[in-house]
Amino acid sequence: MERRFEMKILTLNLHTYQELSWEKEDTLCAFLKKYRPIQETIANFITEKNVDFAFFQEAGQYIHDEADMELFGVLIKKSNYVRILSDILFEQGRNYYFTWDVSHFGFGVWEEGLGILSKYPIVEFESRYVSRKDDLNTFYSRKIIRARVYVGNNITDIYCAHFNWKEAGFVEEFLKLVNWIEEVGNDSFVIAGDFNIPYGSGEYLLVINTKIFGKRLIDAWVVANPEKPAQPTFRGDILSKESERIDYIFIPEGWEVKDSEIVFDKERVSDHMGVFCEVLNK
Repeated sequence: MERRFEMKILTLNLHTYQELSWEKEDTLCAFLKKYRPIQETIANFITEKNVDFAFFQEAGQYIHDEADMELFGVLIKKSNYVRILSDILFEQGRNYYFTWDVSHFGFGVWEEGLGILSKYPIVEFESRYVSRKDDLNTFYSRKIIRARVYVGNNITDIYCAHFNWKEAGFVEEFLKLVNWIEEVGNDSFVIAGDFNIPYGSGEYLLVINTKIFGKRLIDAWVVANPEKPAQPTFRGDILSKESERIDYIFIPEGWEVKDSEIVFDKERVSDHMGVFCEVLNK
């Protein structure tokens, strides 16, 4: 009988270093020092919950910082948010592997992208633009990254996504992801991130009714919390004004959801809250 493995998963949009004002500090070092308590809060949660995989969107590194590391062909800087989280976790005695790639420039001074932290070695990495644009100078340029890991004897692909809004091309971006997953050919996968579509919308219904390898996608939060399916994960801002659930963890039909919760709702680390879940793979 095939053994099932538990996975603890976190997804969080990090807000590209926007929780504090960059302009108030004289140096990058001073800014990063002031920002560290926010990052420690996230790392402490990862340690406390023993998270297996963390998916991050709007994970930034400073444009003018010098790169001193290369991962899977991508230049990584000391200011890289996911790298700093990995370093903090290492200081706590936790060894996490990470990967990252840039999607576009954000707020004038940041390379904004997607990142993954994994307790398991990342044996393969791929990054693709799925948006209509692939210009670093516009935030409508959107990538998805894929990391391959071995969980026991099971090969699992984890896809970290930050999609555009409905009017900017969500549907075609999502369908490109579906085609990509089927092209890779592995039916053991997790998709998580900021989808920029609210629960119950036509785009959401498209996602949960789409079949990949003949199986629908399961919204982990809804399975664990059927009484509050629209619980917000985004706090709202000047542009949207509304708080909505737009951050999701999707797993293939047949996997078991043990629990799911919305986190960082009281202790703010971003303009988004995080989604955490525990699942058993097939």
